Amino acid sequence: MTAIPKRQRRRLVAAALCGVGAACLLPIGVVLGARSLLDSSGGQNVDSSGALKIPATPAALLATINDVNDVTSLTAFVLNTSGVGGTIISFPVGTRADIIANQNPHRLGDTYAQAGLEAMLLDVEGALDVTFSVAAAISANDLTGVFSVLPSINVNFDIPVITSNYVMPDPASTTTVKLRANETTLPPQPVPVDNDVFGAGEQVLTPDQISSVLVSKRVGEFEYERSPRVKSVWNGIAAAVGQGLAPEQAQITPITAPGEIPADIGSFMRRVFAGPIQVWQLSAQPLLGADNPTGLDLYALDKFEVLMIMANVAPSSLSLPNGSLTVQIDSYFNDINITHEVVERLNYIGLSVALIRELEGEIKQQTSIRYSDPAIVEIGKTGLESVLGSIKFQMKKQPVQGISAQIVIGKDFVDFITANPELPATTVAPSE
Repeated sequence: MTAIPKRQRRRLVAAALCGVGAACLLPIGVVLGARSLLDSSGGQNVDSSGALKIPATPAALLATINDVNDVTSLTAFVLNTSGVGGTIISFPVGTRADIIANQNPHRLGDTYAQAGLEAMLLDVEGALDVTFSVAAAISANDLTGVFSVLPSINVNFDIPVITSNYVMPDPASTTTVKLRANETTLPPQPVPVDNDVFGAGEQVLTPDQISSVLVSKRVGEFEYERSPRVKSVWNGIAAAVGQGLAPEQAQITPITAPGEIPADIGSFMRRVFAGPIQVWQLSAQPLLGADNPTGLDLYALDKFEVLMIMANVAPSSLSLPNGSLTVQIDSYFNDINITHEVVERLNYIGLSVALIRELEGEIKQQTSIRYSDPAIVEIGKTGLESVLGSIKFQMKKQPVQGISAQIVIGKDFVDFITANPELPATTVAPSE
């Protein structure tokens, strides 16, 4: 299995991968993402007057692996613009990877088993349209190394946590199979044995127990069964750190430069633990029939939700199409359904969303667009107004670097989509 060539980055992938040592190391199904707004935005430091760069929001990828080298969880960590705290985003190991022509659908986790971390990293970056600064696939022992800075956490499991361990049968046992006209005797093969890890209900977990939950996986278990407990673990960690662990407890040193990126996954995660944490679990839909011809435990993400979350918390890590018109969305509604609708409609006419901010303040009646690229005006009547409704255009005197226009959502937009829920016919190809 190979990663899609178009996802190859203009950087040495090896520089993004980290070697992890024991001392410094370190949700899903019909995966139900909570429909509530995140508390802060990665672009919050871009004020309304503009003239600023999108602040640095580096991202890291953590894959946990069990003793038979299966990926048991995938999680993105995004640092806040302050350099401590941030967002933890979990998504299915069984997420469908981008594929090329004539290639059967495959799962992100299966890429690791067949082609290694580098290939899986490229597949995950393709699925999320994000470039990760750090990535690692690590075991329970290594996870415990970084979780050791945490206090005990409270979790609530909806079903018991069970894992399968592989054991060898009686050494004297053999298996005889018939291959064509010949009989072949095979040596004993490992067999899975289920073991209880934790019961259902409320639990208090120590760092090593947190690790054991994230790497636990029962043979034949579906992602939607594992989803709630993975999210419960990250929620428990967020609650335990509160406003953040003290630097000495988190074992971090002061930031010496803006946008400083930790060198390895353990350092990255400890930086996140040193400030307030938001937790998000991406929604996903099980794929069946022609979309899943080999019957895998396979899931499709809601690409507009993915973009909405990443443009909110990790704008500087987004991978946007070359040459596209990029927009910033500002909304005072604090309603994720409205923001999702805006993202989908802008994508429909081929605009790239580069930054999203959920702000506090008075909601204006009319939707306004403050543009720095006149090309936005050229598509205004034929494109933007067909998907957003009535718009007030004005030139932006101090643009944000890399942003063609700032869109401030008004009440008119909500009225418009209430009366015109269907997207119009268009010949503009949506961005991939």
